[in-house]
Amino acid sequence: MIKIRSGRAKSAMATGALLAGLLGGALAGAPSASAATSPCSHGSYVYNKVTNPTSYKYIPYVTGDWSDCWLDRGMSNTAVRALQKNLNSCYGYKLETDGVFGALTESALISVQKKVGVAADGDYGPNTRDAMSWANYSVETGARISCN
Repeated sequence: MIKIRSGRAKSAMATGALLAGLLGGALAGAPSASAATSPCSHGSYVYNKVTNPTSYKYIPYVTGDWSDCWLDRGMSNTAVRALQKNLNSCYGYKLETDGVFGALTESALISVQKKVGVAADGDYGPNTRDAMSWANYSVETGARISCN
């Protein structure tokens, strides 16, 4: 055990402990990288007007902020359903489009992530979204036209 004899040393030690406690609390309360993103609560569609004014794509994203959507195992919503539909349509999987991000959806996503050259972590986020091909559907008939 270290004995602190001088008043200055005791004061410095108390100040250091207080500062460490404050910084530790601030760091513990800081949001993680994944907390800085938002889960997709729905699968939105985007009209693909740049390349074809008569088609659209179902791409999971958060309305109003295109870049911050993420999906991972255990989630269940329409955005997961849109991801599953695209994995089936553009990558040949036969996932049940139930909107539940389970082991099969995660496995399929990891395979696609490896194929498109992004981190194969099984989490859907902006990097995966941007690297994947997405199905184009006809506005008139709803039929899949192509994947790009």
